[in-house]
Amino acid sequence: MQRFPRSTRDSVTVTTRQNWFSRVANSFVGMLFGLVLIPIAIWGLWSNEGVPDLSKIADDSVEINSATVDPSMNGTFVSITGPIVSESSVSDPPFIESGAYIKLTRRTEIYAWYEERQSSETVDAVGGGSTTETTYTYNTKWMSTPEDSTRFEYPAGHQNPAKTLSDATFVVDSASIGAYTIDVTQGVEMPSGATITPPDGELPAGYRVAGTYIYTNGSAESAPRVGDERLSYTALASDTTVTAFGSVQDGTFAPYRHSEHTFFEVMEGTRSEALEAMHNSYVLFLWIIRVVGILGIYIGLQLLAGPISRLLSLIGIVGSVFDGISGFFNAVLALLIGVTTIIISMIFHNIILMIILLLALIGFAVWYLRSRSAASARGA
Repeated sequence: MQRFPRSTRDSVTVTTRQNWFSRVANSFVGMLFGLVLIPIAIWGLWSNEGVPDLSKIADDSVEINSATVDPSMNGTFVSITGPIVSESSVSDPPFIESGAYIKLTRRTEIYAWYEERQSSETVDAVGGGSTTETTYTYNTKWMSTPEDSTRFEYPAGHQNPAKTLSDATFVVDSASIGAYTIDVTQGVEMPSGATITPPDGELPAGYRVAGTYIYTNGSAESAPRVGDERLSYTALASDTTVTAFGSVQDGTFAPYRHSEHTFFEVMEGTRSEALEAMHNSYVLFLWIIRVVGILGIYIGLQLLAGPISRLLSLIGIVGSVFDGISGFFNAVLALLIGVTTIIISMIFHNIILMIILLLALIGFAVWYLRSRSAASARGA
């Protein structure tokens, strides 16, 4: 394989030549990866259908009045709705002074280099070799996690410094919803709240507030330089209406250990809004895994077809025709495998569907046997 780089400002294009034998050898390596990828994707699709919809489980919780403690509810799976308050507060000095916050989250970003890679391959009309042009482009932007510039294809002139400030979360030790106390130290899940505007108070030298950000450099808002940092905050304000799911014990909110999930969380909004948010998250995650799983099967099938494609590329037009046909059939096959896996897994993970299917199969078997008996009797 040969590389011929040519560069412009913050952009480098590399031309790579591969002969037919090298491409065929690499395709067999890809085939091995495809043999691993396909079962992993199928397993992911299968497991995904067994993930419970937490909103359905949470809907079984008993909605109780937060105004007074009800001892009869001890150990019961409950939900409590009301304003969340605390006698303490949180802060992040010297940036954010103590305020009426239940939770305060600091997010830090750095202005840094990132690498973009674009490749195009041209296969020779005869001979099976190929020419690949890969362009590496370097730009800058604000990001939470800067890329490791030592891994760039061309790190010279694109070095990223490490962040000096890290993300952080501050939560009060104890909060309450009505008459019920929440021991936050037990690891209750709390919502992040809303973005807040930092106050124009005393800041370290060089720091400046602009909009919802605190910049480490006064000119970083309009003319940032690599290495500049900025902070932003979200906060769950005291008196925010929330709904908590868990169990209660003598006025203290505690985890409820369901067979499929431990509920000990506080969500913004009313009970119905919280249940809707849970269900929406479940549906979103479900479909993401479905799409990724089917895509993984397709990529795996393409990798399996790779050696044949590379062998046929000895005559360019033949290889191109095969790539088009195999790509179409692999897409259809991946969809069929994925959808079939999803349907079977849905039935397997749903006892009601399994019973319905079993009854349908029994009914069909009885009908078929009776039909054959009747046909035999008429023939006799």
